[in-house]
Amino acid sequence: MPIVTVSHVALALFFGYVVAVGLSMGATFGITAASRSFVSKNYRIRRGYKYTQEAVWLVCATAGGYVAAVVDEATAPWIAGAGLVVALVGVLWLNAWEMRQRGLGHQISMSLASVAGVAAGFFIHLR
Repeated sequence: MPIVTVSHVALALFFGYVVAVGLSMGATFGITAASRSFVSKNYRIRRGYKYTQEAVWLVCATAGGYVAAVVDEATAPWIAGAGLVVALVGVLWLNAWEMRQRGLGHQISMSLASVAGVAAGFFIHLR
């Protein structure tokens, strides 16, 4: 693989990840600032917030996938897309504290939202 392709894929992964996680953090901070009682009760994340977080994550992963597709459109966008999915899902499963708080069902749902979101972002760009 030529060095130009590797650098494009790396940039696409970086920018896609930063956009997805940055938007998610912004949404999380905004929702928490607006209504702490909606987010948690007795230091446990509430079920309604978990579903909201999954929907927000789907949108954030779509935005990240779109950005990755734009950055890497000329070389190998499917490699960048697959890499972004691996990065997003990998970090999701490595965060043990959040995984315990979220529960297995929501963890799997967030993983599926990552895959669907990145794919949607790439398809939106290819359209």
